[in-house]
Amino acid sequence: MTEVELFVVHWNQPASCAATVRALRAQGVTLRVTVIDNDSTPEAFARLEAEFDSSVTIVRLEQNLGWGGALNVVLRRWLQTGANPYCLISAHDAMPAPDCLRLLVEAADASPRVGIACPQYPKPFVARLSRWRGVYTEAMEPRAPGSTQEVAVPHGTLMLARRECLNEVGLFDERYFAYGDEHELGARAVRRGWKVALVWGSIVTNPETRTASSWRSYLFARNSLFLVDSCFGRMAATLRAFLILANTFRLAIFRPEDDFAFSGRARCRAVRDFFLGRSGRPLAP
Repeated sequence: MTEVELFVVHWNQPASCAATVRALRAQGVTLRVTVIDNDSTPEAFARLEAEFDSSVTIVRLEQNLGWGGALNVVLRRWLQTGANPYCLISAHDAMPAPDCLRLLVEAADASPRVGIACPQYPKPFVARLSRWRGVYTEAMEPRAPGSTQEVAVPHGTLMLARRECLNEVGLFDERYFAYGDEHELGARAVRRGWKVALVWGSIVTNPETRTASSWRSYLFARNSLFLVDSCFGRMAATLRAFLILANTFRLAIFRPEDDFAFSGRARCRAVRDFFLGRSGRPLAP
């Protein structure tokens, strides 16, 4: 099977990162592993180095560039000097089910226009893209393992990208910092005629997040506006902003009981910052 470059973005979770790399290496796909450390604490970085031998390349960044910014550092090098047709992009806490990677690679091998392939989550759904709602999910009955379904945007926990696709459409939009930049990349690829494929039976879980609720609330809202603006234009983004503010008011009164990422103040700042043209890492969500 084709050798695949694996790029894992790490921030302050060395044990989870090591477990992810071990799980991915156990999939039966030959991997060349690079871990990008996003300016973790010195203690976390030291533990990260102790987890791996010389077969794993660790790239230490001097500042936290966010998800897309960190990946772009290594993706530029790969596109300039590498030869492998695919790269695999992973969060530091992704847990693949058996055959997850094999099914992704086989789906890409089967169709040269698959630019990005992503696994499903245990609860089967597909991602939709709307000018009013941004990215939202729709529950689906799972299809046969190994079958593919074209989707509007990929899931970001784990995804396979084709070299030719990234060469043509470009890399991650660094305005996003985190959350949603994989959606924008996928939507951009679709607009250029590439396919984004959800591979059924290829399953990944993302056990937890340590991002504070205020940060997630801010980034979800602001980056949703970036995405709608880039895909549908400023008028659609303006309407989306009004809907976010209206929904913020509703959630402030009828907040869900589950672990929903919500901060009304952060969401309002996100809308403000979008119209002010503020991007990248938020200063104070």
